[in-house]
Amino acid sequence: MNNNIDWIIHLVANGACDECGKEEKGFLPYTCNAHTHGMEKYDHPDFQVVLSLPPREIGRILNTLGLRVQEGERFQAGRYVSGIYADCDIRLDEFRETGRNVLRAVIPDRQNRFPEDPQCEEPYRLQSMDTEDLYEREGALS
Repeated sequence: MNNNIDWIIHLVANGACDECGKEEKGFLPYTCNAHTHGMEKYDHPDFQVVLSLPPREIGRILNTLGLRVQEGERFQAGRYVSGIYADCDIRLDEFRETGRNVLRAVIPDRQNRFPEDPQCEEPYRLQSMDTEDLYEREGALS
């Protein structure tokens, strides 16, 4: 087992960059675009999270999925994945992200409801939006 993280995570969210100070204001509230680059070396799609969680949590989710791929596990769109959270499964759905297909980690709400359930709580419902629709038209960076 390798366990060396040899991919990157790109997280774009509302707020100021710690390194360059550039401010992003373009996302709908409670959303972001966090995704991996590098899963292709494992002949696997990259992963994405769009629910604005703390950066460490986003990293934990994406790196856990990446490490599982590195160990030989293969994921497919529409499948449920256990082991990310103790009390629920997540689902991986296929979405487009900057011209490529990714597997989006869709997290259920506190009642274990997914975005297509009319009773699903905000902001969890926003996870069903196309990536480009997560950007507000006013103030979005191009």
